[in-house]
Amino acid sequence: MPVTPRAPQERDLSISELNELLNFTLEQAVGVISFSGELAEVKKAASGHLYCRIQDDESQIDIVLWSSTARSLSFQPSQGLAVRCRGKPNVYRKSGRLQIVVVKMELAGEGELRKKFLELKTRLEKEGLFSLERKRALPFLPRAIGIVTSQSGAAVHDILVKLRERMPQVPVFLVDVRVQGPGSAEEIAAAIRLLNDHAQVDVMIVGRGGGSLEDLWAFNEEVVVRAIFASRIPVVSAVGHEVDVSLSDFVADKRAPTPTAAAEMVVPLRSELLKQLAEYERRIRDHERWLGPLTQNLDELSDRLERRIVSVLEEGSLRLSAAEAHLKALKPLDVIRLMEGRIALLQGRLQRVVSLDRVRQLSSNVQLASNRLESGVQRLLASAQHSLETQAQKLESLSPKRVLERGFALVERSGTLVRKASEVKVGEAVSIRLSEGQLGAQVTAVKPELS
Repeated sequence: MPVTPRAPQERDLSISELNELLNFTLEQAVGVISFSGELAEVKKAASGHLYCRIQDDESQIDIVLWSSTARSLSFQPSQGLAVRCRGKPNVYRKSGRLQIVVVKMELAGEGELRKKFLELKTRLEKEGLFSLERKRALPFLPRAIGIVTSQSGAAVHDILVKLRERMPQVPVFLVDVRVQGPGSAEEIAAAIRLLNDHAQVDVMIVGRGGGSLEDLWAFNEEVVVRAIFASRIPVVSAVGHEVDVSLSDFVADKRAPTPTAAAEMVVPLRSELLKQLAEYERRIRDHERWLGPLTQNLDELSDRLERRIVSVLEEGSLRLSAAEAHLKALKPLDVIRLMEGRIALLQGRLQRVVSLDRVRQLSSNVQLASNRLESGVQRLLASAQHSLETQAQKLESLSPKRVLERGFALVERSGTLVRKASEVKVGEAVSIRLSEGQLGAQVTAVKPELS
């Protein structure tokens, strides 16, 4: 028989060596792999590394992004985002836990839609489209109801069944539109505008049944959100199931968790209204039960009012009597005479006051006239002074002294001024007065006229 060679005796591996062997084997057998899923848990360490868990409907696995990779991402990883990853399998030595070291991560499928959803929500919210102050109350009992959805979907069936159950006589107008796929958002917006233009409904339901985020995306389109915002008719948004949230829910006047719930919102239950009416009718018929206490209360108030009137009249009569007695005690004729005397005294004082005012006025007029007279006298004095000074200057210029100063002389005979040559005789002594000094002379010839 041939002899099979014995394998060399195997050596036990340490745990660290085992993990290294597993890592080596995984790297050789698997290498770099691509995979996609939904982030179920995201944790950022102080070092900047990201530790996440990614899952699908049945399984999950841990992934890690080193800080250099995390910083290069164009989005912020968060729970619920669908992502597509590329990386290598790795066994963490300390715990032996299998993980994928991701070298690249990007949004995938619904992840990209969710990012777009959040960006559009933020922008429209800043514009005020989601403001609670603008939301309107739904009519209690609408005349007609409008529905914007697909006539082939399950949502319209659920809505119509519930409406017939609650208020079958209310008319319903259905506008058939596509609720997913290219062009569906424009059809929905046009249907909303159509119901507003015709103005035949008091409230409308806009929505569809459940589905993925991509299926429901038409109700996240900006054209639909703005059409709901501009609607003059109150709008109930009924998109998907309770866990589904769309931008139509934020802008609508009311948000229904399901299409069935939307039907319950827009109309009351007919049977409940009938019960309330029956109860009101019963209360009206049983008027003595509720009207009796009211009439009794009215009787009590009437009695109190009557007693109060009597009390007020008695009190007023007493006060009138007291006033009458007081008036008689005052002797009105004496009071009138006293008042007449006071009036006469006041009239005299008033006349004196008037006279004093007249005196003050006359005094003021006299003072004014005196001031005017004084001013006139001063002007006359000034004028006379000026005239006197003028005449004095003229007189001064004609005085003998001034004439002598100009070279003339005065001739006197026996103290008498000689004016004519015929007044003296030859041989007589005369005196000649000059400007300065005096001369004695003897007449040697007399010539009556100058030759």
